[in-house]
Amino acid sequence: MKYTKEFKVGVFFIICVLGLFYLTYSTGKISIRREGYFVDVVFDEIAGLEKNAPVMLNGLEVGKVKDINIHYADDETRVILKVWLAKEAKVRTNPVVSIKTLGLMGEKYIQISSSKGKGFIEPDTTLIGKSYTDMDALMDEAQNISKEVKKLTQTLNSTVEGNQDRVTQMMQNLETTTKNLEEMTEDIKRHPWKLLFRGKEKRTRRRKK
Repeated sequence: MKYTKEFKVGVFFIICVLGLFYLTYSTGKISIRREGYFVDVVFDEIAGLEKNAPVMLNGLEVGKVKDINIHYADDETRVILKVWLAKEAKVRTNPVVSIKTLGLMGEKYIQISSSKGKGFIEPDTTLIGKSYTDMDALMDEAQNISKEVKKLTQTLNSTVEGNQDRVTQMMQNLETTTKNLEEMTEDIKRHPWKLLFRGKEKRTRRRKK
């Protein structure tokens, strides 16, 4: 069966439209209406998180970030996220909400960890997000720890070098004492009667005194 060029072009056009629709839907530009509810999540910093970023509940995608606003209080600045969650996604009380990085591309998403709790949060609940720690902050902290370890090592080396003679003498004394104990132990193993003799000798000395 032969297909005309018009038919082939039509099929190709339909496939392109379906592919475009899928890509647009997956990126959150359009959405099929689903039942759900909103919660607010407050962060000190969101580290580049964008609108329509996915929201995971214990690793399962259940919603999206719908809006991002900056709130200015008297002495602090916070970022408030309006998060939409599917109706079937029930979050237990006292969840841990954090920002995570997905894959090699570094896409940010919201992770809600909720495993234990007697009840579930209500719609329009405000949750406090966990502070985000990026790689730069971790590298700075690692460098600070490395510097502290280096200082401690230098201090120990200086202490040992300043008391080298004393340390050497202590090691020599310890070695001599260990050697004497080994010789005495070996001698007693070969001549156990010396213990009895020494015990009698000590009792005789006590009686003379």
